[in-house]
Amino acid sequence: MFKTENHAMRPLTPSKTQHFLEKQQLPGSTFDLPLPATSVEVQAALILFQAGQIAQALELAQDLARRSPDMVALLDLQGAALRKLGMSSKSLGYFKRSLEVGGPSPTAYFNIGAVLFDMAQFGEAAPYLRQAAALAPENLAITQVLALCLNAMGHFHDTVTLLTQQVSSAKMTEALLNILGQALQQINHLEEAEACYRSVQGTAQEVAEAQSHLGSLAKAKGQFETAQVHYLKAVNLAPHLTTAHRNLSALIHYERDHPHLQAMQLLIKQPGLTAAHRAELHFALFKAHQDLKELETAFAHLQAGNQLKCEKIGYSIDADEALFAHLRRIFNQPAPEAKSDLPFRPIFIVGLPRSGTTLTEQILCSCDGVTGAGELQYTTSAMVPLLQELQDNNQDSLTLEQVQGLRAELGAKMQHHSNGAPVLIDKMPLNLRWIGALLAAFPEARIVYTTRPRQDMCWSLYKVCFQGAGNGFAYDLNTAARYQAMADALMQHWQDLFPGRIHHLDHSLLTAAPEEHAKALVDFCGLSWSEACLHPERQAKPVFTASALQVRQPIYQRNSPDWGPYQAYLAPICDLFSDTAD
Repeated sequence: MFKTENHAMRPLTPSKTQHFLEKQQLPGSTFDLPLPATSVEVQAALILFQAGQIAQALELAQDLARRSPDMVALLDLQGAALRKLGMSSKSLGYFKRSLEVGGPSPTAYFNIGAVLFDMAQFGEAAPYLRQAAALAPENLAITQVLALCLNAMGHFHDTVTLLTQQVSSAKMTEALLNILGQALQQINHLEEAEACYRSVQGTAQEVAEAQSHLGSLAKAKGQFETAQVHYLKAVNLAPHLTTAHRNLSALIHYERDHPHLQAMQLLIKQPGLTAAHRAELHFALFKAHQDLKELETAFAHLQAGNQLKCEKIGYSIDADEALFAHLRRIFNQPAPEAKSDLPFRPIFIVGLPRSGTTLTEQILCSCDGVTGAGELQYTTSAMVPLLQELQDNNQDSLTLEQVQGLRAELGAKMQHHSNGAPVLIDKMPLNLRWIGALLAAFPEARIVYTTRPRQDMCWSLYKVCFQGAGNGFAYDLNTAARYQAMADALMQHWQDLFPGRIHHLDHSLLTAAPEEHAKALVDFCGLSWSEACLHPERQAKPVFTASALQVRQPIYQRNSPDWGPYQAYLAPICDLFSDTAD
C-alpha cells in the first residue's frame, strides 16, 4: 500500500521573517511578539508523526502554528496528520494554503491531489497529480497515485500510456505492474494484463494482489475453477486481502465445516481490520450462511456489511435529487444535434446496476458487427465539467458548439474500444442521467433502458458489495427505492422528450418470453437477428461486473423472488417488502 509520510512535508528551513523577528525581540519590550516556531520545535512534532503518535503530533503542530500560522512545514504537518486521522476535507485546506504560501512544488501538488483522491474526487485530483508528476517524473510514488486516479476515472488508455513510459525506462515497481494490468484488462488487452500480473514477484502482499487479479480475469472468462485457484493463493499469501475472500465466496458452495468459512469467521474477529475490509467479509459471510440456509445469521451479516459501506461512503441522496431536477430544467427541450462522421454507431444500455444491463449487452453482442465495451466512464467524466461550464456561464441549455465538442471527445475515446466494429455498446448503467446530452451528441444512437420489479431491483443491489465509492444509494434499501423512483421519473422525462428513441426492456418479461423480447430489442437497435441471441451464456466476451456468474447461465425465469425467504427481515426496515406494498 502506498505511504505518503515521506511526501507530506517539505524540508524545514528557517524563514527570513523568523530571523528578523528574533533580532527585533528585545528584553522587557512592551511590544512582545511571540517568537515564531523554530525548526527544532517543528522537528519534534515531525518525530511524533513519524513515530505514529499522530494526535500528539497534530496537537503540537497546531500549538506551534499559533505562533507561525503560515510556516509551510507546519501547514504540511497539520494536513498530513489530519489526513492520517481520516479528516481529509480538513487537511485539504492546510495543503492548499501551503501551496499558496510556499509556491509550486511536487510535494505541494501531490498532497492536494492525494487528499482529493482519498475523497474520491478523482476529476479534481488528477490535475494536481499531473502537475506533481510533471515536476518529479522520477518519483514513482507520485506516478502510482496518478495511475490509480486515472483508473478510477476510467481513463485506462491514459494509465497505459503513463506506465508504459516507466516500463520503457526500466523503472517499474510491482505495485505499478498490478495497476497497469488492471488498466490493460479494462481495455480488453487481456493477454497483456495477464502477463503483467504474472510478472509480479515482490512482497507477499503484492503477489497476492496479482493472484487476486488473475482470479478476477479467469472469472470474467467463465473459468471458475481456475479463478478459485488464484483466489486461494491470494488469501493464503495475504489473509487480510478481503477482496479476494469476497470474490472467492461467490465461487464456493459452502458446507458447515468448509475451511474458508472457518478462516473468514476467525478473520472478522481480529482487531485492526478497517471498516472497508470488515464490510467485504460481512458480504462474503452472508453468501456462506445463505448456502447453509442459516437465514437469520446470513441477513445479519448482510445488514452489517451494508451499514459499514453506508458509513464509509457517506452518500446523501439529496445531491442526486437536485442533479436530476437540474437536468430536467436544462433539457426541457432537445438540445441541438451534432453532425460529424464517426466510424461506429453507439448503443447505450442504461438503468440501475443489477437491472439486466449485462445480459442485454450479451444478447446484442451475439449479433454481427457489434462489440461490447462494458461500462465506460467517459460520459460522466465529460458531463461533470460541462455542467459546471453551464453554471459558470449562466447557461440554461447546451449550445451546438458544446454538443459538437462532446461528440468529438466521447467519440475519440470510445473508438479505442470499437475494435473496428460498426456498432459499439456502452453499458454504463447510470448514463441514464445524461441521455439528453447523449442523444444530442449522437443522434444516430440507440438507448436501451433496462428495469426489474422494484423489490427485485432493491434486493439485488443490497446483496452486492460494489468496488469503490460508486453506487452509494445501494447500501440502504429505502434509499435504493427512492433512487429507483427518481431514475424512473427521469427516464419518463427522457422518453417524453425523445419519443421512439428509447427502448424499455423489462428484465422479468425478457426472462419469461426470451425470443419475443430479444427480437424486439435487436430490431429496435437496427441489428440483424441471430439465433445466438437466445444463448448469451455462450458468448466468449469476458464479463467483469457483478453479473459475471449469472450471464454464464442460460436465460431463465425464477419461480419466486429470491428475496422471499428474507421478507421477515426486510419488511421491518423497508416498506417496499411489506405485505401491503404494491
